[in-house]
Amino acid sequence: MRKKLYPWKSRMGAVTMSIQIFILGALSEGNYYPYDIKKRIGKHLDQTDAKITEGTIYYNFEVLLKKGLIEKVETIQTENRPDKTTYGITEKGRQSLEESIYKVFQKFTNVQSLYAALVHLDKVDNQKIAYLIEDIIEKMNKRLEYIDSHTPQEIDVQEDLKDALLLMRDHAYHSIQSDMIWLQKLLHHVQSRVLKS
Repeated sequence: MRKKLYPWKSRMGAVTMSIQIFILGALSEGNYYPYDIKKRIGKHLDQTDAKITEGTIYYNFEVLLKKGLIEKVETIQTENRPDKTTYGITEKGRQSLEESIYKVFQKFTNVQSLYAALVHLDKVDNQKIAYLIEDIIEKMNKRLEYIDSHTPQEIDVQEDLKDALLLMRDHAYHSIQSDMIWLQKLLHHVQSRVLKS
């Protein structure tokens, strides 16, 4: 298996997908100006380390427009000010929103990668989301088992490196455990949504 040469690119891709999910999700509820969407995204992404600029928002609007996922609804021209364009979602955009939400669960990297999808669970089949969450939990459980089965004492390294390995192992183990606890809560939330529908 080849290692990724540029690991930050996958994080950038996840942030881009999150932004596009937010944009499509907001537009599925009504027509908006890009600036209005930026304010809404800012509220949701405050807990993450993602920095969203107006340029990023406008760039993603252009990408979605070129893909035919959104459309210009109205452009208001005023003197001495830039034009204000209202956008709406297309049918193709609604389908893409649903597929993108499923995709972030299928390609789970960390809890934060799910934030954009969480605020739009009403736009997807929650039974399918529950299945995807169960799959994530199962994979994470296997990672815990792997960590348990490989103790740092078994590795032939210099003594001063063993402490560092123990610290890394401990961090990985507890991070996975913490994510699994959160995912169990999310699973319960999604399953309760299924029962209500």
